[in-house]
Amino acid sequence: MNNLTLLVLLVVFLVHLAAFATLWIRRRQGYYVALVITFTLLSLAVGLRLAAPDFGEVSDFRLHEILRYSAWGAAAVSITWTLARVVRRVGQRGWQNCS
Repeated sequence: MNNLTLLVLLVVFLVHLAAFATLWIRRRQGYYVALVITFTLLSLAVGLRLAAPDFGEVSDFRLHEILRYSAWGAAAVSITWTLARVVRRVGQRGWQNCS
């Protein structure tokens, strides 16, 4: 991946990080934590890949790769949490419509 693409990704991830951090602070909803962690990890991974791509090599993995894989886990938690919230809302609306 070239540096321009990485720079664009970094900007996109930082904008998302700022937006979700603001929502987390304003709404005080815990499920934003997973999003903030995801975009923090992605921002760190891309920033590190731009600044020092070979930094922190640990048993065949560089630090930016470890951060990116960790972001996948955080994203999986975030997606699961979001789906659970949607299912709960749909279930509540369904019960309200029946009464």
